[in-house]
Amino acid sequence: MQTSNKVSFWRLASIVMVLSLVLAACGAKATPVPTEAPAVTSVIQDFESSPSVYDGNGATASVGDAAYNGAASLKSMSDSGEWHTVGVEFAAPVDMSQYLALCYFVNDTTAFNDGKANNTVGVKLYDASGASVERYTDNEGVGDNLKTKKDQWVPMCMNLVSFTEIDQTQVSKIEFTMYWAGAYYFDDITLLAQGDELTVKEQPAPVEAAADVVAQDFETEGDFFYSDYQADVSRDTEVFHSGAASLKAASDAGEWHAFGAYPATRPFDASKHSKVCFWIEDTTTNNNGGADNTVGVKLFDASGANQELWTDNALGGENPKTVNGEFVQMCLNLDAFTDIDLTQVDKIQFALYWAGTYYVDDIEFIGSGAGAAATAPVLAQDFETEGENFYSDYQADVSRDTEVFHSGAASLKAFSDAGEWHAFGAYPATRPFDASGFGKVCFWIEDTTTNNNGGADNTVGVKLFDASGTNQEVWTDHDLAGLNPKTVNGEFVQMCLNLDAYSDIDLTQLDKIQFALFWAGTYYVDDIEFQP
Repeated sequence: MQTSNKVSFWRLASIVMVLSLVLAACGAKATPVPTEAPAVTSVIQDFESSPSVYDGNGATASVGDAAYNGAASLKSMSDSGEWHTVGVEFAAPVDMSQYLALCYFVNDTTAFNDGKANNTVGVKLYDASGASVERYTDNEGVGDNLKTKKDQWVPMCMNLVSFTEIDQTQVSKIEFTMYWAGAYYFDDITLLAQGDELTVKEQPAPVEAAADVVAQDFETEGDFFYSDYQADVSRDTEVFHSGAASLKAASDAGEWHAFGAYPATRPFDASKHSKVCFWIEDTTTNNNGGADNTVGVKLFDASGANQELWTDNALGGENPKTVNGEFVQMCLNLDAFTDIDLTQVDKIQFALYWAGTYYVDDIEFIGSGAGAAATAPVLAQDFETEGENFYSDYQADVSRDTEVFHSGAASLKAFSDAGEWHAFGAYPATRPFDASGFGKVCFWIEDTTTNNNGGADNTVGVKLFDASGTNQEVWTDHDLAGLNPKTVNGEFVQMCLNLDAYSDIDLTQLDKIQFALFWAGTYYVDDIEFQP
């Protein structure tokens, strides 16, 4: 009996233990790992609520009254020197580690780079330990960015993966650096989440451009000119740029010579214009016979206030030097003449260092360059008319073809049978062409090559030239160009590139459109068009 009781007890105990283990196993649940909240695109600094802005190198920081949104921004102000930095400290360290990009808006009021601003921006991030890293908007790896535009808010986004060497979970402050002195505004510092796009509001419509006005062409006899220092002046009817007369200034000795002209309408309101231009012929043989001189241009207003700017000053824009025996056009940005009343321009004066004979003609005030926004496409070249409307640049035989075309009865044919890299181009029918009010340059291209498994499947380089020869190339697969297909074997395909990407040239003076392809073969281009 005792043995039986012991066995029953141990059986009961075993059953209880097994049941306990089973119940424990069933009841136990793993503690779930918290799911990290997805990053959400957000503005982390809008400068509206007493931000902690501070001066950096060579610039004064303040809360500016120009804003992309709201009523405030970070203003960087400097009046001289190179390299200028301002910053803002966040109220608490910001975790940027889960975001795709750091974005912001910048408004550049400077008139450098031919009056267009056209600058890159340096951005430096600091973490809570004081470690820092700086990247520029054109650095490799930060993403594609436009350059600044004068007096316009431009969005810029920089890939955060490129900001190595700091703790991105503890970013404490950000600094902005610009090379040129002047006023800059920064607003709406934004963290952009994966898969999102930065919201950009529509910019105000540009003010309609002022028309180009020839202020003085010396075609009419009269007291339209004067001598200021060591120069004999007269109206000359033997040497001129256009028409039948010019202003002649002669001196046979001494250094520094100055003379000027009055606008036909006096005073002249140049406030809505962007540049003052003139043509000059230099007969001197300095600098190894080439002349090769710069010119001082002094504008006077009706009160007598005046300001001089030389043609090699960066604020004036890019200019050639004089050429012996040839007329050369020079232009200066009127934005650089800040000390006079441009609504009351009374005299235009020229200064040259060397004694000799100079001819000045066709003093002109150029329209604002903002250009009224285009409302309809303009066909710049369709190759329907015979003539020298195209050219070869590198390893390409070009001709007008009447068998293959997109529309009409002709196209531009470019052929090569060997080699890599081939370039050819076309001239707009109106040359130069003012593309400043347009949004895109478009063209149709047929590719007969059979690369890439017979499909052609190529990108195209599109280089635009302005009348000065300045040029810039953008490829059809570049982010700033916009979305484009690739070429298709035996079919015309339209490609369009955003003109905003061409920040290095004067779009008011477009002179050539050039195409580049890698493979040898036959290509047809047709219907080059500028679209709103």
